[in-house]
Amino acid sequence: MALVIVETLADTPLTPENPTETDYQILDCLGARMGTWQYSLLSRDRLRMLCVFEAPDAESVRESYRRAGGTFDRIWSAQRVPPAAPPQPKGVPLTVIESIYPEDFTPEQWQVAHDALQTLDPEQGVAWVKSYLSLGHSRGFSELQAPNTEVVEAAYQQVGLPFSWVWSANVIQP
Repeated sequence: MALVIVETLADTPLTPENPTETDYQILDCLGARMGTWQYSLLSRDRLRMLCVFEAPDAESVRESYRRAGGTFDRIWSAQRVPPAAPPQPKGVPLTVIESIYPEDFTPEQWQVAHDALQTLDPEQGVAWVKSYLSLGHSRGFSELQAPNTEVVEAAYQQVGLPFSWVWSANVIQP
């Protein structure tokens, strides 16, 4: 099974705690294709959400959303770093940092920068949980435990790892 990420940006607040008929239809379509929803990260302002699925491929998830009339901005296949990261406990807020990498940014460069994050002063209060990288290494996001988004931004700037957005998130699980 592949890991598939669904990115959703909204103009009005998202309410995943109150599933709609469309949400159930997406999960039914996905289940018929042997896919499962793992969890979602919802921004505190409720205008951004990343959903993690296991499915045969990204097209299975994309087709499930289309058939059910679900909205999304981007769907992509990913690899998890580390591959067997434990699930995040319910109710623990995270900081999410999303990145769009330059075309010439290699997985080796990402690994060097990521390794540098692990050596930062623990007093900053940043603890890396896990990351997802697109199979083409052009985009990704990391989940971190941190006191605020500014600390995460500073840590990424310190090690030279590019990022596009940083936001606080709540974990939503099935």
